[in-house]
Amino acid sequence: IDDIVLINIVTYTDENDAWTTEESSQLAARLLKSNMADDKLDTFITQRLLQDTLRPLFSKSSIRLTASGRPSQIAQQPPSTQARTSLDSVSQEREKLHAASSCKWAVMSCSQTTMGRHWPLFLPILLSLAEDHNTAVRIKGLQIIGFFLDTCPANVILSAGVDNVIQDAVFPTLLFLPSTTPESESIELLYPAYRVLLRIAQLDPDPNSLRRRRFLDKLLRDGVFVGQFHASEYPRIVEVLMNITKDVISCLGFFSAKHL
Repeated sequence: IDDIVLINIVTYTDENDAWTTEESSQLAARLLKSNMADDKLDTFITQRLLQDTLRPLFSKSSIRLTASGRPSQIAQQPPSTQARTSLDSVSQEREKLHAASSCKWAVMSCSQTTMGRHWPLFLPILLSLAEDHNTAVRIKGLQIIGFFLDTCPANVILSAGVDNVIQDAVFPTLLFLPSTTPESESIELLYPAYRVLLRIAQLDPDPNSLRRRRFLDKLLRDGVFVGQFHASEYPRIVEVLMNITKDVISCLGFFSAKHL
């Protein structure tokens, strides 16, 4: 099977997608595995799938990144409507979700070593998905970022400033609250967004780290508490925020006393 066919097969690997089933996703996974030796897999992911297929669609999507996909050190102007990505301008939700499924497979299939070297290929795609105006696409993007943070070496993420870029991209989702956002959509967005931000905090394994504590303080102050203020009349939202509060306090330990 040639690479073009394999790229199409990748889009059927997520059994949660509406256009596939558990049986077809398993078949897709078997086809990919049988047609790619371990030494070919990472090259296929980084070159054929990311560099040649997905990256061109997303490379101009974030003002937070340079053209190479690395965090920008200089503030950039937001892109004009003419500078939107190809997916934004010509594709519909289904095409974005297909791209998201391909990205998810790439993240979950790539080796830690390869991801540590080639993370700039992943980052523009991840940020574009996580900031998409479509709720289903954004949810999937947030979920994939969680997988990315689990695979990419923590020292690479922290030293390159990837954690800060992801934080800036994800934090606005915490304000997708009723009544401007439907309650059910808000719940679907809040859980993966908070999970990503909690995972970023935990990249620093030292519970006494000032950097970690400040970030968790911000997560409570600018996320949970703001959410409580704006959506206190929605019990299901309050339940989500209480569950997140428990997790944040668990990470903070006795440093959470000032918030109680």
